[in-house]
Amino acid sequence: MTSAPTRERIRALDVLRGVAVAGILFANVLVFFGSFVMPADRAAALPTAARDAVALFLDKVFVDGKFYSIFSLLFGIGFGLQLARGGDAALPRFKRRLRILLAIGAIHAVLIWAGDILMLYALLGFTMPWFARKSNRELLRWTVILLAVPTALYLVVLGAWTTLASGASSPQSDAGMPATILAFFEAMGRGGVKDAFIGNLIFLAARWGDLIATMRFPKVLGMFVLGLWAVRAGLAQAPANHRTVLVRWALLGWGVGLPMNVIAALAVHRWPYLPPSVGGLLGVVTQAVGIPMLALGYAAAVGLLVVDGRRLVTVFAPLGRMALTNYLMHSIICVVLSYGLGLGLWWRIGASTAMAIAAAIIVVQIPLSAWWLSRFTFGPAEWIWRRLTYRQPLALS
Repeated sequence: MTSAPTRERIRALDVLRGVAVAGILFANVLVFFGSFVMPADRAAALPTAARDAVALFLDKVFVDGKFYSIFSLLFGIGFGLQLARGGDAALPRFKRRLRILLAIGAIHAVLIWAGDILMLYALLGFTMPWFARKSNRELLRWTVILLAVPTALYLVVLGAWTTLASGASSPQSDAGMPATILAFFEAMGRGGVKDAFIGNLIFLAARWGDLIATMRFPKVLGMFVLGLWAVRAGLAQAPANHRTVLVRWALLGWGVGLPMNVIAALAVHRWPYLPPSVGGLLGVVTQAVGIPMLALGYAAAVGLLVVDGRRLVTVFAPLGRMALTNYLMHSIICVVLSYGLGLGLWWRIGASTAMAIAAAIIVVQIPLSAWWLSRFTFGPAEWIWRRLTYRQPLALS
């Protein structure tokens, strides 16, 4: 049986991808178990309410947005590596990979879990060939512009709101959304397959509305572009040759990103994102700086640990080599645990318990991924993606 071409693996990227997919689960479990729409009275009545408040604050500071930013960075790096190895001839294959990823994401979002990020990545990925024609300096300029766009737009909306609609408000439930919509979410945790499907479709519409409202598109694309620049600069291919740069970015990322995220967490707790306000602007600005900076601090720190031969962090490499499979498995496992069609833990556990479940899943996935890769070359989802991309027989082992 013939095999599609394989690329030389870069261990630091596998490890970083594994850390990122683990971190993404810690962010997603708050959605999987309904914490993001749980009515305040229910959340306060949980026996873990005090721990949950701490867990939510720590999530805002250390987790929320950071690992998606790392994964976005890795997506741009992946594109850059394909281009570096295959030149313009790699572009048709890259676009085919995106179409397949879009299809996988659509199936995932509609039939399993609406919090899918794969469709967004695939759609934004089609812009990357345009950025590939830019110089290194232009790539950095575009990174700054794209990451600054959400703040600039929020300023415009804030000005318009202050001028034209000051004091306007709309009735909301305790969870911040209409009670009629909240009822569909509640049914997801009590009902069967039909309730889960209907709730998921409503969640999918709300999810994409939120992506637009919070201006996620330029944030993700900015990290894509930075990833492409990292390949051009040689950082991604040979991190050991750039140890000084990694040290600088680890210190800068943590030194700037951590305090910014603490301020952002406090601001978001005090002032909601909408309606726009000066307090909301503080949250937007500190997140715009803090999230990508801390993400870069994480990435640089992981790179240093790998370069310095710290074996403990390398346990994440198998998790990263099967990132797509593990990401999809997170949805299947958590949907079964949370929704009424399974164990029905939806709205019955708080953030701290959800995060403990996330930790348990990762602890299981790390050795399971290592076991699988000791027998097979690719994870199941990776094999399907690669097989469809190359359009030729591909051995799994």
